[in-house]
Amino acid sequence: MKGFRYINHTADVHSQSWGRTLEEAFSQSALSLMAVITPNLKKISSSIQKTLKIKAEDKEALLFDFLSEFLFIFDVEELVFKEIKVDYIKKINDFYELKAFLLGEVFNKKKHEIGTEVKAITYSFISIDESEDRVIIDIVFDI
Repeated sequence: MKGFRYINHTADVHSQSWGRTLEEAFSQSALSLMAVITPNLKKISSSIQKTLKIKAEDKEALLFDFLSEFLFIFDVEELVFKEIKVDYIKKINDFYELKAFLLGEVFNKKKHEIGTEVKAITYSFISIDESEDRVIIDIVFDI
């Protein structure tokens, strides 16, 4: 019931992710981003644990900020993740808050597959479609 796939796009990477809940769909979107950076996520060990907390004014901004944080972490700390679990997404006053747990390791060119460099998350193409038993997210990564 959860997963992701890539949809043909002329110049960038269009990812479609889904899950039974918003949390599952967000987690799958982040895994799809990791799989663009390093295609075989099974080669990543779980030697580093990290917790992320993100706040934003709406769900789309929350997703954008969440995924952008992975690009920042990869650029600065050179970390890639094989497990990404969004613990919760909730509205607190006028903001949405997300907390996620990550397992991964430092990227190693000798161990991990080199994928495609993602320059940015494209805000204008974000779509979050929520129904009673499924959430589908569409997003484009600028490569």
